[in-house]
Amino acid sequence: MTDKERRPLTPKRLAERWLCSERHVRNMLTRGDLPFFRLGGKLIRIKMDDVEEFERNGGERVSNVNEV
Repeated sequence: MTDKERRPLTPKRLAERWLCSERHVRNMLTRGDLPFFRLGGKLIRIKMDDVEEFERNGGERVSNVNEV
């Protein structure tokens, strides 16, 4: 994967990848199903490594989960 493909995803981009709504992704983050971090205290990003781990685990919760 290139550096661009390894960049953290926005909730919108992750929703496009998973063919679901952005709201669904944000709900998952709120529940703590997937870790995320904030840029500038506001913008939410999800690390590609965490996305891939979640996918490998068949949708099971990823370790080191933050809260929204």
